[in-house]
Amino acid sequence: MKALLALVLMLLMSPAWGEGNPEDAQKLVNERIHALLARIEQLKALPSVNEQQRMLAVEEVIGSVVDFKRITRRVMAKYYKKSSKQQKIDFYTVFKQTLLNTYVKGLWEFEDYKIRIKPLKSARQSLRNTQVEFEVVTASGQVFPVIQSLFFHKKQRRWLVQNVIISGVNIGQLFRDQFARLVTQNHGDLDLAIQAWALAVKPVGKSRDEEVEGA
Repeated sequence: MKALLALVLMLLMSPAWGEGNPEDAQKLVNERIHALLARIEQLKALPSVNEQQRMLAVEEVIGSVVDFKRITRRVMAKYYKKSSKQQKIDFYTVFKQTLLNTYVKGLWEFEDYKIRIKPLKSARQSLRNTQVEFEVVTASGQVFPVIQSLFFHKKQRRWLVQNVIISGVNIGQLFRDQFARLVTQNHGDLDLAIQAWALAVKPVGKSRDEEVEGA
C-alpha cells in the first residue's frame, strides 16, 4: 500500500494547466507518469543515494503540486479550528514529512508495472473535485484501481492534488482517522497528539547500504 501511495502521489508534477479543464488534469497525470518514472530510474542508477537526497528529489517534483496545507487541514478536521497557529504549523511540518517519507520508501519498492489511464467520467468532474482514474498493473497481473482527486486553484490557475483512493481505500480519510485516534489517546491534548505523530515518522539520512549494514 505504501509503495502504491507513493507512486500515485508522485505522478503529478504540474506545468501551468491554467484553464480549469478536467481533461487537462487527466493529461497531466498521463504525461507526468512517464517523466517521473524516468527520474526514478535516474536516481536508482546512482551508486549511492541516501534517504535525505531521495526526499529532496521527491519534494522538488511534488512540492508545488500537492496542496499540503489543504490536506493537513482536512486531516486535522474538527481539531483544525481548535488548534493554535503554532499547532497548525507543527502538524503541517510533521505531516508533510510523513508524506515525503512515504513517497521515498515507495519509490524504491515498486518495480516493473504498467499504468492504464481510464476515460474521464463526466459525473465526477468539477473544479472542486476532478477524479482521474487509472489502474496500476503489476508484473504478476494484479490490478490496483486508483482514483486521483485534484482541484483547480483559481488564484494560482493550476490543478493541485488533494486526495487519492486506492482499491477503495480513501487515503485522506485513513490519515484523518489516525489523527483523531491520537487525539483521543492523548485525552484531547493536541500537542501530545502531534508529538506522537512526529515520533512515528522514521528519521531519514541513511542510504540503503547503510541500513543493511546497520541491521
